[in-house]
Amino acid sequence: MPPACPRQLPPTVLALDEIDEGSTRLEFDVEVEQLGLEDTDIVLTAPVSVQLTVGRTMHMYTVRGRLQTSVGGSCCRCLLPAAAALETEIRFLLQRKEASDDELEALADQDDVEIVDPGTKEVDLVERLRDAVVLELPMRLYCKMDCKGLCPQCGQDLNVGDCSCADNVVDPRWEVLAQLKS
Repeated sequence: MPPACPRQLPPTVLALDEIDEGSTRLEFDVEVEQLGLEDTDIVLTAPVSVQLTVGRTMHMYTVRGRLQTSVGGSCCRCLLPAAAALETEIRFLLQRKEASDDELEALADQDDVEIVDPGTKEVDLVERLRDAVVLELPMRLYCKMDCKGLCPQCGQDLNVGDCSCADNVVDPRWEVLAQLKS
């Protein structure tokens, strides 16, 4: 009878029994599709590079590391393509033990501690990786930090050149206040 073929786990799955006492270093890439971030305005333009150190003492696993990728989208001022590097750290604790309902409830508000059943063999990290990336996504992208944007009247890209619109055009809603001032 041929020997059984060992099961290959995706790199995002942490096989708890295979981690030795001490620390283990893991490095892998996670494809953008695995994270399920299709519904954001800012998109990941490269796989997420993950470097983790998993420390184990008895039934306690400390996971910490760094995530790196790049993001792209439209500049929020001039609508030209914009890109930025994204780097963040991740840190959490896994504890294998029987937990009472009170213990689980007490830990419900702590994002960095998770209790897993002693029989748990594998922990999928995708959700934690996704959360770390989402929390680090920029609210706005800029093609350059000193982007002048578009003229609100004619739409001219002010990075390319000035427009001929009058600078002193006042919104008619504010004219009443100007009359009160004079």
